[in-house]
Amino acid sequence: MTYVEWLRVRNALRVVAIILGVFLLVAVVLRISYNRQLATDEIIEHISSHPHTTTHVTLPGGVPRTIITYPDDGTVITIDNVGWGGRHVVVTEPLSHHEDIHQITIGSIHAVQTRSGNKSVTTFDTDAPAPFYFYMAVADVIALIVATVLAAPFAREADGHLEIAATKPVSRAAYAAGAIGVDVAGIVLASLMTVVALLIAQAFFEIPRVDFSGVSIQVVLMGVAFPLAWYAMLAAATSSLRRGYGAVLGFAWPVVLIVVTFAHVPLGDSIFGQVINHFCWAVSRILPLTYANFQFNEDQATGQIIAPGNFGLRVAIEAVLFLVYSALAVAQWRRVEA
Repeated sequence: MTYVEWLRVRNALRVVAIILGVFLLVAVVLRISYNRQLATDEIIEHISSHPHTTTHVTLPGGVPRTIITYPDDGTVITIDNVGWGGRHVVVTEPLSHHEDIHQITIGSIHAVQTRSGNKSVTTFDTDAPAPFYFYMAVADVIALIVATVLAAPFAREADGHLEIAATKPVSRAAYAAGAIGVDVAGIVLASLMTVVALLIAQAFFEIPRVDFSGVSIQVVLMGVAFPLAWYAMLAAATSSLRRGYGAVLGFAWPVVLIVVTFAHVPLGDSIFGQVINHFCWAVSRILPLTYANFQFNEDQATGQIIAPGNFGLRVAIEAVLFLVYSALAVAQWRRVEA
C-alpha cells in the first residue's frame, strides 16, 4: 500500500545518486589533473629548492626515508614513504616565540606540533585515520535535503486524489505508519550513499581509513535523529493541507533559522525586543534544529575529540520530537475528509 511512497523515495534517491556521481567525476578529474603535484618526488623537489643536504636511507622494515637538512638554521625534515599508507613527515626547526603548540586534524591529514627544548617538532601523517564525523557531516546535509523533499507524504496524497487514497484497503493509521517508515528508510539510505561516495572519492587519492573511536557513535545517532525529527515536524505541519504544502517546505528552513537565531541573540532592552526574544526562545524548544549540536571539544590531555556533556540528552530530545511529530501527523491524516 506504500507503492507510491516508494516511488517518491526512489526518485529522490535517483537525484542524490546523480549528484554524487557528478561529485565523483569531479574527483576523478582532479586526481588526473594534479597527479604530478601529489607525487612525493615533486613535493621533495619543491622543499629542496633551498641550500640543503639530502640523505636517503632504508629503514629495517623496507620503508624508504629521505632526510633533508638545512644548515642555515638547523631545520631537519624527515620523510618516510610508507606507500599506500601515505607519508609520515617530521619537521624539526627552531622554536619561534609566535608558534602555538597544537594539534590539527583535517580529514585524513593529521598534524601534531610539540616542543623539544628550543626546537619545534611538527609531525604530519597524510593518511591518518579520518574521524567519521567528517563523513557524517556531509551525509547529514544530504539527509536533511532529502528529508525536506519527502516531508509531505499525506499532503501529496490529499492533493487532488484524496477520494482514491481513502479507498485503500488499509486503515489510515497503518498506511501513515508505513509511509513514514518508507520515508525514514529513504533518508537513511541517502546518508549511506553519501558516505560511500565520500569513501570512493577518497580512494582516488589514498586508501580510506576511518576512525570510529571517540564521538563517532554519538555523531551517527545525532546525524540520524536530527533529519528524522525534521522530517516528522514538516510532515505534521503539512498533514492537513491539500494545497500549498510546497510553500511550507520551502519556507521552513529560513523561518526556523530566524526563530532559533532570535532565540539566542539579544534584541536590546526594549519591551518589544524582549518579547520577540522570549517568544522565539519558547517556540525554539519544539524545533529539532535547536538540539542539533555538532560542536565538539578537544580533550587537552588526550587530544581526543569529545562531545558536550548534554549531547546524549539532545539526541534523546530529537528522538522524542520524531515520535511526537509522527504521532501528530498520523492523527491529522486520520481526520482528513474527502
